[in-house]
Amino acid sequence: MRRICAVIPILAVLAGCNHNKELMPFLGKWKGKFEVAEVQGGVTAQDIKRETLKGYVQVYATNRLYKLEMEGEQETIDVTGVWTIKANRITLSPQKVDIDDQGGADKRDPNKKFIPSDEAQLAYNRPIVLTESRDKKSLTGLEISIGKLVGTHRFVKDSF
Repeated sequence: MRRICAVIPILAVLAGCNHNKELMPFLGKWKGKFEVAEVQGGVTAQDIKRETLKGYVQVYATNRLYKLEMEGEQETIDVTGVWTIKANRITLSPQKVDIDDQGGADKRDPNKKFIPSDEAQLAYNRPIVLTESRDKKSLTGLEISIGKLVGTHRFVKDSF
C-alpha cells in the first residue's frame, strides 16, 4: 500500500510535465538583437549597423510572464508582460514599457544614434511574435518598424 501511495504523486507530476512539454523550449533566457534591415530616409551600411538594438528576453513559467530589455547607443527599453504559445510561435504581449533615454533630447549626444521615446513606446506597446527554429535554439520575429527603423528581432537560447 505504501508503494502505491508513493507512486501516485510521481505520476501526477509526470502528467503535469507532459501537459507543459510544449512550453519548455520557450522558457529561459534568450540573448539577441533588433537587427535593422532598413532605415527610412536612407543611410549607410555603417549607420544601419549602429542602429541595431542589443538585449535579451527572459521567458518565465510563473504566471506566463516575460521581460524584454533592448539597448541602443543612447536608450534602454524595458518591457514586461505576458506570453502565449501557439504551435512554434510565442507572442509577447506587453503590459508595461519603460524607456530610459538618458536625459532625453536635451542630453542627447549628436554623434550617437538615438530612437525617440515616443517611437519606441509605440513599437513596444504592441505584441511581438517570435517563431521558434526547428532546432529550438533560436527565435525570429516578424518584421516591424520602430520609428524610421525597419527590422527583425532575433534571439538565441542562452540559458534555462
